[in-house]
Amino acid sequence: MNAFSIVGKITDMPVLKETSNGLKTCELPIRVQRNFPNSEGVYESDDVVVEVWRGLAETVSASCKIGDYVGINGRIHSRKYQKDDRIYLNYGFVAEKVDFLR
Repeated sequence: MNAFSIVGKITDMPVLKETSNGLKTCELPIRVQRNFPNSEGVYESDDVVVEVWRGLAETVSASCKIGDYVGINGRIHSRKYQKDDRIYLNYGFVAEKVDFLR
């Protein structure tokens, strides 16, 4: 199964873009607090950028504000590329559902 679920705070406004094929897309940057403290008792956060596509991208870019909390369900994707005779993998997160938690 390929799935992820996160809840976090929007850190920057997504910018709606259109691909050469006419598909709408945006990147939604959010900050997600870890559910455990570090050795000093501080709850650290991770910054995650989530890809959003089509009508959901239009809704997200029109409806969200910096500081809003969102819950996101989606899938993880990977892309291989070769550089200097090595193969690398890049991972990304694609939203399939975004809930606004205002």
